[in-house]
Amino acid sequence: MRLHLKEHIIIRTSWMYGIHGKNFVKTMLRLEKEKEIIKVVADQYGCPTSADDMANVILTIAGQIIRSSEIKWGTYHYCGKGTTTWYNLAEAVFSFAGRYDEKMLQKIEPIKTIDYPTPAKRPVFSALDCSLIENNFGIKARPWQKSLKLTIDGIRGKTG
Repeated sequence: MRLHLKEHIIIRTSWMYGIHGKNFVKTMLRLEKEKEIIKVVADQYGCPTSADDMANVILTIAGQIIRSSEIKWGTYHYCGKGTTTWYNLAEAVFSFAGRYDEKMLQKIEPIKTIDYPTPAKRPVFSALDCSLIENNFGIKARPWQKSLKLTIDGIRGKTG
């Protein structure tokens, strides 16, 4: 796209989750009811990103494009604020979800990437620097923990 269209916005993100579709958070919520022990990778680091937060980012940028002729086109990063591991994200999911219903889960076991082979090779550190999107569009990332809690409440049908 960059080669053919000078005026573009590309937003890169990481570890996306939300109320709809398949994602890590929903998988953990399902597995807590099905398994006593869950093994989760603990040596990969990244920034969980709520689909709701990403939608708001896209709408904010679209609004600024409509209202301004001074847009800094290009590629931007956006993800939840803060870095964590898949293991710590799973712990947070279960902590927030624990308020809702009984679960079968007794233990979360941290494992290494090498012990969880996947077809795609995953980077050990995939955190993104979101300073450019904040500097050019005034968009500040919300802490991933806060967004995660809101998403789990939404999945479980709880309104605040």
